[in-house]
Amino acid sequence: MQTTQARQEILVLVDEKDNQIGTDTRENCHLGRGKRHRAYVVFLFHEGKLILQQRSKLKTLWPGAWDVSFTSHVYPGESYEQAAKRKGIQELGATFGPVKDAYSFVYFAPQGKWAENEFCKLLVADFDGKVKPNPDEIMAIRWTTVKELGAQLKQYPDAYTPWLKLAFDGFIGSPLAKKFS
Repeated sequence: MQTTQARQEILVLVDEKDNQIGTDTRENCHLGRGKRHRAYVVFLFHEGKLILQQRSKLKTLWPGAWDVSFTSHVYPGESYEQAAKRKGIQELGATFGPVKDAYSFVYFAPQGKWAENEFCKLLVADFDGKVKPNPDEIMAIRWTTVKELGAQLKQYPDAYTPWLKLAFDGFIGSPLAKKFS
């Protein structure tokens, strides 16, 4: 991966039902076919609009692609919500209240010698709209509606990360979609 810190980051290995089966380094979890690990994506809404980020060109996987509000991994001993609150501050400088668990999915997405192999939860929250993007993580942000994003995903699917597409499909089928659409 990118840094010594990333190689030393410890992630939670899980089965297809999110039962913990071990731990390994972030690098090992993403190398080759990867090892299935616990991850999450977050949709943050403000006044009916969803904030998206464009991934930094420094990212190993899908650099420059448009992505969810933010995404990351759950560390050993951490809940999904604790992990989301930690990363929301680190990536976007955003704070928010309770998150709602909208959808879970397992996926595999290879790219070069790396891959995503994750049990992933989509978490959704409202927030105050204040952000300070971390330039090491994010090169741009944009606001969109759910309807606009659906149209963009159909017209320009390769501009988006694979997990954003899966999360969006699950979100549209969830009861939360009515609240935020």
